[in-house]
Amino acid sequence: MNIKKVHILYFSPTHTTKTVVQNIGKGINLETYDYDLTFSCNNPKNYNFEKDDLVIIGIPVYGGRTPVITREMLGKIKGNNTLAIPVVVYGNRDYDDCLLELKDILKENGFISIAGGAFIGEHSYTKKVGTNRPDNKDIEKAREFGKLIKEKIENNSHFEDIKVKGNYPYKADMPKLILAPTPNTNCIDCGNCISVCPTGAIDINNHKKITPEKCIRCYACVRICKFNGRELVGNPLEKILNFLETTCLSRKEPEIFI
Repeated sequence: MNIKKVHILYFSPTHTTKTVVQNIGKGINLETYDYDLTFSCNNPKNYNFEKDDLVIIGIPVYGGRTPVITREMLGKIKGNNTLAIPVVVYGNRDYDDCLLELKDILKENGFISIAGGAFIGEHSYTKKVGTNRPDNKDIEKAREFGKLIKEKIENNSHFEDIKVKGNYPYKADMPKLILAPTPNTNCIDCGNCISVCPTGAIDINNHKKITPEKCIRCYACVRICKFNGRELVGNPLEKILNFLETTCLSRKEPEIFI
């Protein structure tokens, strides 16, 4: 099969998924087009790809599933027997059914997943879990994965959907929590948080005004603040943090399917 273009699409508020899929693309080493879908959820666009395209789609894992906010967006990405690489990035706990779910969505939309991967990123809730990942070792594995994908395309003329880990029916979505980081006394009103919020939960005219119902707790606003100026008041995620920081510290390695 003669693949002419590689299209890389990702939802990545804290850039971990972006880093992984872009480095997979570098390993493939063909003409590449980049689509940042992080700010497209409120107004998703239609994307259509053909048989001579290769599409890499990356999303973060939310409680072992695809993020609810991304599903309408994913539904508008269409293929025509187009080869695809589903990629999920999780915070060193588990990716559960997310990779299978993403692969199934792509299949329904006209794609053939010839490879897939689950990589690790620093957990959104705590820097103690998956610290500084994806790191250099992860990036090298992503590029090697890209090289394997290119070899598979060059050496095969017939492709079928791969098998990946996961169960169907998928596990239930996480209960919706109405919580959002808010400014504290360290906040200097710089407004950087507004530029990284993917859902518009932070008011563009008054960044101290928050709509918690819109927040997906990606913590992009917390990560970008150089002054530790945003936090979840009262530590409502204490039980989750205790679980993560006591049982999810052992390093997990990327898993690839090809």
